[in-house]
Amino acid sequence: WTNLLDMIKSPVKVWDVYKPLGLGEYPDIQSLWGVWEEGRGIDGIGRSVPLRLIEEKWGNLKNENGKGTFPVWRPRNETSARKTWSNFSFFINEVEKRRKQGKSTQQAIEELEQLRNGKSLNQLYKSLWPKKGSK
Repeated sequence: WTNLLDMIKSPVKVWDVYKPLGLGEYPDIQSLWGVWEEGRGIDGIGRSVPLRLIEEKWGNLKNENGKGTFPVWRPRNETSARKTWSNFSFFINEVEKRRKQGKSTQQAIEELEQLRNGKSLNQLYKSLWPKKGSK
């Protein structure tokens, strides 16, 4: 995958092909994590590039002035793209947070699934996201 990514000259076009789906499109956290770690399944072809590799390559590069960072592969001024990425990466961060606490990836996913308890991923997201004004 790394060689393929190295050939791409305009990473912002990668979003249109590889962007994550909306939370409602994933049946569970395991499938969302699979897109991050292994890539999305493509019928009759195999798998797309794992989003983890795309994010590692173009997730937070310095801007033209050498100050600040921005995601080269995600559209900057597109509200729906920001929301899609924010929702998707929220669960990636939740799994990673639990892994840093010493849990395996599978244990972290199972813990989140227990918290989900039959709710949709959107409902779980809303229940876990800190409320405005709270610390």
